[in-house]
Amino acid sequence: MKVLIPILSKKENDEKFIDAAVIGAKEITLLVVVDTSLTSGGYGFASSEISQGNALMNDIRAMVGKKKKTCDDVLEWGETITKIDHIARLREVDKVVLQKQDNKFYSDLIETLKKNQVRVEEIG
Repeated sequence: MKVLIPILSKKENDEKFIDAAVIGAKEITLLVVVDTSLTSGGYGFASSEISQGNALMNDIRAMVGKKKKTCDDVLEWGETITKIDHIARLREVDKVVLQKQDNKFYSDLIETLKKNQVRVEEIG
């Protein structure tokens, strides 16, 4: 099973989240989207936060590696929801695993992915 884990909440490096996210997965893709249209609001990454995104990807990649799973990472520039949708379809992932959040951007993301028939699993 192929899994895409977009790093949005900046809390995806939680051990419990990773344990649940990689169950049954053979390939994991981590995604950080640098969205220059975002202001700081706890969703996604602004261009000034690229190093934080890379650090989170490194932490998560190490956690996934301990579980003997293949892990790839992608850093994309653009609109967050669109990039997640496109990467999910391009990589032909079986599901997108998200750290559950309570904000409008997250709700819009879930709605868009489901509308485009992308399987979503929310954890948390």
